[in-house]
Amino acid sequence: MIRLHKNMSYIARILIVILASTSIIYSQNGISKSYYPDGTPRSQISYVNSVLDGSSLLFYPNGNLKSEKYYSNGILNGVVKEYYETGLVKEEHIIKNGVKDGAQRIYHENGALKELIIFNKGSFVSKQSFEYDPLFSPSAKLYQAGNRQQQLMQEKNIELICDVEICPVPIGGMQAIQNQLVYPEHALLYGMEGTVSLIAMINEKGEVKGTEVIKGLGLGCDEAAQEAVKKTLFIPGQDKGKTVAAKLTINVEFKIFDEPDKLAKDMAAQTPTISAVEKKEIEPKPEETTKTNIYNIASIRCDYEECAYPIYGIKSINKNFEVPSIAKRLKLNGEIIIEANIDKYGIVTDTKVIKGIGYGCDEALQSALLKTKFTPSKQKGESIDSVIKVIYQFNYL
Repeated sequence: MIRLHKNMSYIARILIVILASTSIIYSQNGISKSYYPDGTPRSQISYVNSVLDGSSLLFYPNGNLKSEKYYSNGILNGVVKEYYETGLVKEEHIIKNGVKDGAQRIYHENGALKELIIFNKGSFVSKQSFEYDPLFSPSAKLYQAGNRQQQLMQEKNIELICDVEICPVPIGGMQAIQNQLVYPEHALLYGMEGTVSLIAMINEKGEVKGTEVIKGLGLGCDEAAQEAVKKTLFIPGQDKGKTVAAKLTINVEFKIFDEPDKLAKDMAAQTPTISAVEKKEIEPKPEETTKTNIYNIASIRCDYEECAYPIYGIKSINKNFEVPSIAKRLKLNGEIIIEANIDKYGIVTDTKVIKGIGYGCDEALQSALLKTKFTPSKQKGESIDSVIKVIYQFNYL
């Protein structure tokens, strides 16, 4: 028994030595990095023998700093900063050996000082609060405290073109513009992709005051690109160390991350089909329409197996029809015939007056048709581009 006890004690000592050696071999040393799925850094933390030592940086998905702290042998030591997603400082204070000491500053989202709190070796001394000033405009220098967009663009070899020394940049990166982009319905259905190039006029506050398209795509893409840029806030441009207004050339990409033809077919498949019985059921009743002094009946003719038809019936055309004031005064009535081009996705692409009654009613009907969504015409069971005639009996009682 004595020999067995001695052997177990010997084995235990060996195991302790092995475990200690293993911990030394596998202890974490250096900088540990993690990334978001798109490759943007998420964190950058320094370790010595698996203990926090050195800088600890966290980042937002747009690449800007979220927080920065400094450790000494596992204990916070130095300046601690928290940032807004724009790069402006949210809070900053000093830690000495794990204890707050000195001034703690808290800022509003626009960069203006919100609170000033004083500590003395961990003990609270005083606090001073400041009202929010909506007129305060942060300088480019304030943004650059935690904003890394210039650096990220250099790393990705993205060259900006502008008329000042340092170009304005979106505070959330170029992706911030793409995030604001609304793909126009027609461009999406036709699978249009490409780039809209424009010049943005950006003032000293980083606000977009105007845009000019220099290379467009059409089908609503130019307007969508301008709207996306106008909704984006920028770090102002700089010249000779001062914040200045600038003109920046921007490329806005339109890209469908799917097979365009398949996406369009999928969207078309989501459009409800309406049987002949359903069409009859959703026609407006005379007693319903006379309440608004309008009694309008329409019929649709075509040379296909199945004519294009408003998804929600003729009442949807009536709903979109804005009767001109003069037609109301004259209590007009008559027949309007419109030839309408409708694509295979049920969108009215063009209209032509074949017969009209004037006084703005013909144009009002054309406008109503352009606003109305149709089920497409069909030939041999397939949706097709088509031309239909809409015969509209206009009566204002």
